[in-house]
Amino acid sequence: MQNSQHPLSHSQQLAYAPWLLVPAIVGLLFLIFPIFALLLSTPWVSIIDLLHSPEATDALWLSVKSASIATLLTTVFGVPLAFAIARSKQWQGKLLRILVLLPLTLPPVVSGLALMLVWGRRGMLGYYLDIAGYSISFSTIAVIFSQIFVSLPFLVITFEAAIRTHGTAYEDTAVALGASRTRTFFTVSLPLLAPALISSMALAFSRALGEFGATITFAGSLQGITRTMPIQIYLQRELDTDQALALAVILISIALVMLVIGSVRLPLFRISRIRSLPLKNPQDYSHEQRNSQATSAPEITVQASIKDRDFNVSTTFKANTITVINGPNGSGKSTLLNLIAGNIVATHGGVTFTPPHPRVSLLQQNPYLFPHLNVVQNVEFSFRCRGFSRTQARARAMEELSFVGIETHALQDVRQLSGGEAQRVAIARAMATEPNVVLLDEPFTALDETTARKLRVTLRKRLQAESVTALIVSHDRQDTEYFAHSLLQLQHGKIISHE
Repeated sequence: MQNSQHPLSHSQQLAYAPWLLVPAIVGLLFLIFPIFALLLSTPWVSIIDLLHSPEATDALWLSVKSASIATLLTTVFGVPLAFAIARSKQWQGKLLRILVLLPLTLPPVVSGLALMLVWGRRGMLGYYLDIAGYSISFSTIAVIFSQIFVSLPFLVITFEAAIRTHGTAYEDTAVALGASRTRTFFTVSLPLLAPALISSMALAFSRALGEFGATITFAGSLQGITRTMPIQIYLQRELDTDQALALAVILISIALVMLVIGSVRLPLFRISRIRSLPLKNPQDYSHEQRNSQATSAPEITVQASIKDRDFNVSTTFKANTITVINGPNGSGKSTLLNLIAGNIVATHGGVTFTPPHPRVSLLQQNPYLFPHLNVVQNVEFSFRCRGFSRTQARARAMEELSFVGIETHALQDVRQLSGGEAQRVAIARAMATEPNVVLLDEPFTALDETTARKLRVTLRKRLQAESVTALIVSHDRQDTEYFAHSLLQLQHGKIISHE
């Protein structure tokens, strides 16, 4: 039988109009042809001898050294600035982004002049430094300052875009597990964003290495002190063209390596510092290590409305009860849990706990397991945040993994887990916070029927044995029948019944 379907033509397969290739190729050739011309003109036979001259050696090492220091300082100051922009309100972020991008629009000589007016001997700050015996202009420090001025925007803008794309879900999860914002920054944000940071640093280093105009204006040209490779190339372009070409090749080679690093998808930074701790059976651990902070479960009163979600709820959840929340998709079930957890702020009213200051644990539909930590490290996270030693944290984490029946996966990469396995690890991690308010959003959806049945039994026993007020969002009738002390039904952000 003849196939009636015809393959798409080449032009139909393209995601753009074919004629766009013509100006695209012209533009590409315009960029790369001069570089090929430079490589063809380079005296490759004598390049080693040319680079061994004192002027070339001094320029090479000064450039690498100053660019490295500039990149380090750019990272120290640029990473916090990138986070500040990415996490600011929309209008504040736009304003900060414009200010950071401004140096990129300035002619290099203007950048050097601006630096001179601030740090020069008669500058706003340089004048006082000169009185104190510190002179920055026409020194190696001036070279580094020039490189920071032009490379900082590259790092900030590229890294800030990665932060915005990354979102805040993992950071919010870490805070919910008891981590401070500082701990979250160093143990969650930076490890997860490390590949993007390395790429941004590579681009910043390339820009610093190639800086010329601001450097020669602010720092001058002193061999071994301020004469970097770009300046040496500029000076030798007529006096010794071969040496200029040799230095240009080195500059291009280093920049190319940095650009490759910046464009390659680097592997996620893994934290494996506590893999060496031995794994034992949970029953082998001493229960004397427990440091339970158990307190009475609170009563939860919700009187809140959220205007943009058409949500308006007024009800009370009694202490030490399990409430199952039903309702169709979009009825406000997850909104209610996030409101109680503090992730959403009500337009009017709010949530009251009696007694106050509960330890709330929220398990969302997406488990948000930290991908840079293995299974047991994910569960240990909460214990480490509360000051447990590594050994104690490992012991308690193994107990929690045993509780959900997944202790044999303790050292496994969380990205290799199935959906059901990841959900069980998330439950173990949520319960590791020793909460007295437990909020579970569809906790058994990803589990097979047999595993879900077993986990319902163990979880119910634990919730009843410990002092806990629990809310469970579920569409499963078995959850309602097995867990519910009370049943709340929502529709269109309003309570239909609560009995």
